[in-house]
Amino acid sequence: MKAALAFVLGLTTSVAGSSPAGTAGAPTPAAGRPWVLVQADGSRVVLEAPPRDRDGRLVGRLKGSGTLVSIPAARVDAAATERANVAGAETIPAPTVRPTPGPFETPPLGDRVRMNASGGDARRILESARTGTPAPAPPPGAAPTVIPVPEDAAPTDRLGRGEAYWRERAGAARGVLEEAEAAFAEAQARLQAAERSFLGVGEAERNSFIIRVIEARDVAEKARVQHRSAQGRWETLQEEARKAGAFPGWLR
Repeated sequence: MKAALAFVLGLTTSVAGSSPAGTAGAPTPAAGRPWVLVQADGSRVVLEAPPRDRDGRLVGRLKGSGTLVSIPAARVDAAATERANVAGAETIPAPTVRPTPGPFETPPLGDRVRMNASGGDARRILESARTGTPAPAPPPGAAPTVIPVPEDAAPTDRLGRGEAYWRERAGAARGVLEEAEAAFAEAQARLQAAERSFLGVGEAERNSFIIRVIEARDVAEKARVQHRSAQGRWETLQEEARKAGAFPGWLR
């Protein structure tokens, strides 16, 4: 790539006039003559003027249409490009055009048909040529060959675990979560009832009320922590199943 880029840069500099005319090793195309870039595969790109280097790509405009093109310098054949742009070259050889292969042609069957006397034989020959030779008929009395049909394998996740595995784990995690939800709801209800139960005016009644509220709050806090833990385990199981490729219905 570096050699091709250096060569094209030398060509561009010589023609653009940024170095003295007649620099050794740099061809000078005739005035008004297009610039030809020969690629490694033999294809040619004809430009209006020598291209300019832009970070390892040669940028120029196509001869005739003026379309701006960019060609990697690594794809340029330096020697062939030099020969194509030597001063005095009159013609630019056209790239070799590869013939396009024609479609498959069915061999004529007229001679084969004419060899048979009856129309029925001709139809059989044509049908055989179109569909291929049929399989030989089984001998009389032979049992037909039964091809076993493979049974559909039960779906699994990416680690080979099936529906039963995930249903068992989901059932256990869901049961713990439901119990935690019920305990938390009951503890919340008892706390609210304790906070509304103050009816006395004496010191003993006030102390009893405070003790009941503190106990109810302690129970409600423990129930809340257990519910949060059960909810987290359930969400972790759902994420694990998603990453393993388990079907969502296996967790229901």
